[in-house]
Amino acid sequence: MFFSMIGFSQSEITVILKDADTDLPIGDAIITILRTNEGLISNAEGVFKLNLTRPSLLEISHTSYKKLQVKSNTLIEDGTNIITLEKETEILQEVILTERHPQEILKDLVKNSLKKLTVPANLRVFTREFFKTDDKYSFYNDGLVNFQILDEKRNIKTDILVEQNRTIGLIDEFDKDLLGYNLNNLMENYYQFKYLDKILDSRAKKKYDFQLLTYPQNQNYLLIKVKPYTTIDGFMSEYSILYDSKKKIILEVTSFLPEDRAQNNSTFLDFKNRKIYKSVFKNTYRLETRDYYLANSKEEIGFTTEKNKIETKFEVSNYLITTEFRTNIFKYDDAEIFKDKTLLNKKDSVLTEYWEIDTGVLLTQTEKDIINNLKN
Repeated sequence: MFFSMIGFSQSEITVILKDADTDLPIGDAIITILRTNEGLISNAEGVFKLNLTRPSLLEISHTSYKKLQVKSNTLIEDGTNIITLEKETEILQEVILTERHPQEILKDLVKNSLKKLTVPANLRVFTREFFKTDDKYSFYNDGLVNFQILDEKRNIKTDILVEQNRTIGLIDEFDKDLLGYNLNNLMENYYQFKYLDKILDSRAKKKYDFQLLTYPQNQNYLLIKVKPYTTIDGFMSEYSILYDSKKKIILEVTSFLPEDRAQNNSTFLDFKNRKIYKSVFKNTYRLETRDYYLANSKEEIGFTTEKNKIETKFEVSNYLITTEFRTNIFKYDDAEIFKDKTLLNKKDSVLTEYWEIDTGVLLTQTEKDIINNLKN
């Protein structure tokens, strides 16, 4: 959703994306307004909303469905439009046997993807975090953030410029750095595929089972699945890497900690001395004609921590949604750069109701209820 330009009338368009076969809503679809290269994402209810100042061609893409282009002037205003997406011709998923080990294929994919990522670049991102304390929602924050992604001697460096941000709720006396995701290395990790380091190590072949699979939803994609061997104990996640088999670039990276491993390793402490019982993440990358960049990400972590001999249970869900991608870098002073680890450490700065008009994603009714309850 975007601010209207003075001198042009603004049209509001609501769309629900549904599966052509099942009629179920399709979440996490990427919608690009091709005239401006601005991006949206459909929420869990399959809904997205547009505020356009002039007609544009919309591109709707999802890794499990055929790409679709729609003219905005064919959609009705002040009403709900339903668009159905068709899956690619489905085939049975099969294991692909290759002479090369799938880990070696993955290493080449990472190298090629690193070369293809468009840097330097600016990502204008809507970021939000939901917090639970002892299974109850206790806090929420969101903001509009510009990530200036720079390449310094083959290392990715990120400068963060915060446009607006707000916090709702209370987080008692716990150290905020302990709770929030570190924005100052989060994007750098995504742009260097750091989350795959554990399974790229040569010793990982003895700990994990690597499989190369077909991807039934799209014949141009392949999937690498990585699972820890059942004979190996430890705090180990499972991974899925979806990639374009022709362009040799990574499209999605997902990982989760199996519940049984979390339970069997309840004494595991991370570098923040937290006992982790839940860990999930998903990154989606977008390839345009010339540009390749992070489209969105979601991370969830559940952990317990102790203070004054009292153990508290926390869950944090972090979302990043790229609403605008640019190859030009803004000029800014060093004093303008946000250097704290998390927006929890920043005072509220609200100039507009950006969460209503400039987020790239609509809150679901459940999310609205959570936030409204925290305000009361």
